[in-house]
Amino acid sequence: MQKLIHLLCVLLAVCMLPVCAWAEAPVVPSMIDERAEITVVGETDLPGHFFLSFPMSRNLMVLDGKGNVIWEKYEPFLSPEQPGAFWDFKQHTVDGEVYYSYHDQTGTYDNYGLTGYGPGERVILDKDFNEVKRITFEASEVVPKGFPLDGHDFLMIDLDHYILNGYIKDTVYNIPGYESGSDVVFSYLQEVKDGEVVWEWKSIDYPELYDQVAIHSMSQNGVNNFANANGMAPDYIHFNSMDLDAEGNLICSFRHIHALLCLDRSASENQILWTLSGAADEFGLTEIQKSSAQHTAFVDGNYITIFDNGNRNSTSRVVGYCIDLETKTLKAFRSYTLGGKYSEACGSAQHLFDEVYVIGWGMTFGNPEAMSVVNFATGETLMSVYLKNPMNNTYRCLYFD
Repeated sequence: MQKLIHLLCVLLAVCMLPVCAWAEAPVVPSMIDERAEITVVGETDLPGHFFLSFPMSRNLMVLDGKGNVIWEKYEPFLSPEQPGAFWDFKQHTVDGEVYYSYHDQTGTYDNYGLTGYGPGERVILDKDFNEVKRITFEASEVVPKGFPLDGHDFLMIDLDHYILNGYIKDTVYNIPGYESGSDVVFSYLQEVKDGEVVWEWKSIDYPELYDQVAIHSMSQNGVNNFANANGMAPDYIHFNSMDLDAEGNLICSFRHIHALLCLDRSASENQILWTLSGAADEFGLTEIQKSSAQHTAFVDGNYITIFDNGNRNSTSRVVGYCIDLETKTLKAFRSYTLGGKYSEACGSAQHLFDEVYVIGWGMTFGNPEAMSVVNFATGETLMSVYLKNPMNNTYRCLYFD
């Protein structure tokens, strides 16, 4: 009966889709000024909670393992000119104390005309969801104090020690063929401890990355527009996520080079330790093993688990890489798809146990299923979360014990 209800929900939502959702041209996301409403099919026995955020509305949501809403936050837009959104909602445990955080795209900062950049502030909440503080960049040679963060990711090591990400527009003179100067939007990472900047990384310090930019879908047109032909500075690398490996290195996902970079947090130069996937892949991946416009990457035991949006062939999947760092080889590879579903951007895949994963579907532009808990060993979807308004896509859907 649950599978029948699941099918009926999908068919009803598909019948209600606007015609433009099936057009070949990419759908331009529009902001949704409404409270997110969900329907849950199925349940799990998981003791923890799911955290949902929405890149086009000011909604946050916490569900228990059965899919019940136990906490939510909604704010209407301040104005049509400053809609904003809440991104990347997650839980942090520091010295036994639980905190939560999310990115508030306040709408008061310049986003350089990029739909994929949501400048704003990281909001820290205590265990009772009361606001503790708001974080922006600290002063460095790259940015002034108070410069806005981007909302793609945030790592909290403790309450006064964290790693931040942002996008910066600047003119560079190290792009081959454009030595007279080109405007770009580059990725900037900053580690702050006790109010001091202790490490930073700029993508423009590594000119080899310019040649690794690739276009795998119509939505990426212009990302290598180093001539600034349309008056826009290209978002040429586009940071999406970061996670720490066992050695404390930072493994980052970059959408527009279709690759992961491992960054050395103990170094101030020559910081890229290795590249996985993309044009500069160092691990001998076949083309079918390479990711395409991937979003979230997690260190997962001996594996790196990725939500691969699959812009190359319009099919999203969950992939896992077990790599040998000494020999720079791929030891094992796993790949899962679910009914040919496709997410243009955003999304997440988190390995829970065995072959059970929680998937946040991101920007599916009309598919109402926003989150799935799937046992790939049996092919069973244990729980699905459907959005009443399927155009109000999720950013990430994460599980925490």
